[in-house]
Amino acid sequence: MIEFLEKNLLTCSIKNLTGIECPGCGMQRAFLALIKGDILSSLNFNPSLIPFLLTVLYVALHLGFSFKNGARNIIWLFSFTVAIMFVNFVAKLISHS
Repeated sequence: MIEFLEKNLLTCSIKNLTGIECPGCGMQRAFLALIKGDILSSLNFNPSLIPFLLTVLYVALHLGFSFKNGARNIIWLFSFTVAIMFVNFVAKLISHS
């Protein structure tokens, strides 16, 4: 199943148009590496995947259990994920030029 997914990854239309990877580029490869248990490769492909998945998991748990400060924590987790995505994107822009 993983081999099928690796052969059929979606292409990034932004990268096709501009030649520059978007902030989400590498997310599919990072997810497949994470499924295989290769955390370092996953972080190398896109370091924001793991915080994103933790945010999604926390949101799901908050919807089920209504944590006391859940909404505030979701905002912090989301902000942290976006910050990592932004820093990674800027690093890709700098290394691309």
